[in-house]
Amino acid sequence: MKIHRLLALVSCIATSSTLKAAGEPPVDFMKQIKPILADRCVECHNSETLLGSLNLQSRALAFEKRKAGPVIRPKDADKSMLYLVLTLPPKDKKAMPATGHRIPKDEVQLIRQWINEGAQWPEGKDGAISPQHKKSGK
Repeated sequence: MKIHRLLALVSCIATSSTLKAAGEPPVDFMKQIKPILADRCVECHNSETLLGSLNLQSRALAFEKRKAGPVIRPKDADKSMLYLVLTLPPKDKKAMPATGHRIPKDEVQLIRQWINEGAQWPEGKDGAISPQHKKSGK
């Protein structure tokens, strides 16, 4: 009887992980997260401006030890400041982005999913993000 329950449990776990994998592919840093960071974050959080003492130009810089703790806690978006500041009400002084338009909810959810999946971020050229200096409308 115990073996039957164990087999049922293993079967259930295998089926649920297969369904998740089939229904929801993992977030792709290069295709999904890097463009969000490049377009919406690195303009202010780079080696030149370094707002909030945060540099998001590379994995090494983003994961540097900080007095306030890590900005990204892999597998725990609900304790990752990178995610939490995106979910604050716009009038909150810690809400990000501090200026400009809010990041769309679908992109915020991608960031959340990416962090919960382990926040995979390649080293080197593939993981490097340069600020996109936006042209003024003049």
